[in-house]
Amino acid sequence: MTFLYFAYGSNMLPARLLGRCPSAKVVGTGVARAWSLAFSKASKDGSGKATLVAEPNSAVPGVIFEIDLAERELLDRYEGVGSGYRRDDAFAVEGVTVPTSSYLGTSLDHTQRPFDWYLATVVAGAEYHGLDTAHVAALRGTRFVADTELGRRTRVEAIDAMREHGIQDYRTLLEGLG
Repeated sequence: MTFLYFAYGSNMLPARLLGRCPSAKVVGTGVARAWSLAFSKASKDGSGKATLVAEPNSAVPGVIFEIDLAERELLDRYEGVGSGYRRDDAFAVEGVTVPTSSYLGTSLDHTQRPFDWYLATVVAGAEYHGLDTAHVAALRGTRFVADTELGRRTRVEAIDAMREHGIQDYRTLLEGLG
């Protein structure tokens, strides 16, 4: 058995998600209507992670993956269910006829900013899947902070995932040169 997962943040980058859920397969792209993207999910590392915020007349593109049901609990742990995110298993996405699962922030702080490497991972995933150019431009316009903890495990994993996709210097994605 499998489930569909709508990714709109760093998990859009296949190498990133495959490092967490080896069975993940891209089904296609979709759009979450009446939502906007914010980097306001307060993370335990002091940065802001991506979340969707209800907003009429807005839309957020993303990627739909099919994942083995046996890996759902693992994805929940990576996504921090119960620690700032909740999983919505009836998430409506334009592009598929059945509900998907997605993660929504429950612990928000609108003063937070994403780390540079995290934002670059989101940009890399959006570009990889050919998402709307206006969306990619908006991502690149997001204010971020440099992560000074160069050995942070999540940072190293994200940079490695980008390298698997041929991105040698993630900072070029933030300059619009990726």
